[in-house]
Amino acid sequence: MRTRVRIPLAVVAGVLAAVAFSGIGVHTPFAWAWGGLVAGVIALLGVTLPDDPRADAPGQESGDSSRGSEVSRLAWAINPRNGDVGEAVTRRVRATLRRRLALVDLDPDDPSHTAAVEQALGAGLWRRLTGRGARIQDIRDALAAAERLTPEERP
Repeated sequence: MRTRVRIPLAVVAGVLAAVAFSGIGVHTPFAWAWGGLVAGVIALLGVTLPDDPRADAPGQESGDSSRGSEVSRLAWAINPRNGDVGEAVTRRVRATLRRRLALVDLDPDDPSHTAAVEQALGAGLWRRLTGRGARIQDIRDALAAAERLTPEERP
C-alpha cells in the first residue's frame, strides 16, 4: 500500500479505536494511547522490509572476490590436526608438478613415462596426489620434488 493511503488510513483507524475504547469506558488518555498504538501498528504493517538487510547497503559486491585471497582459501584447505589436504591444494600442486615435469620432457599421464616420473618425484608420489586423501607429507614431498626439478638459472 502506498504511503499516501497508508498513513491517513492508520490515523483514521487510530481515531476510531480511541473513540471505541472511550465508548466502552476506558479513561480518555488511555483510550487515545490505545488509538495511537493501533494507528502505529497499522502504519507499520504496510512497511515492506527486504529479505536481506544488506541488500541495499553499499559495499563490496558479493562474489568470489569477497571470500578472501587464493592463498587463504588454500590455507583453509589444509587440516593440520589430522593431516588431510583438500582437493584445491592437491590440484594446485599437481599443476605445478606437471609444469616442472614438462621442462624435463616427462608426462605423468603417459604410461611410457611412469618409471621416469616415479624416479623424478619419488616412489608412489604421483599416485598419492591423484588418488583420494592426500596428506600434508605428500604435499611436502611434492614441493621438494618440484624444487629438485627446477632448472638451473641461466645467465
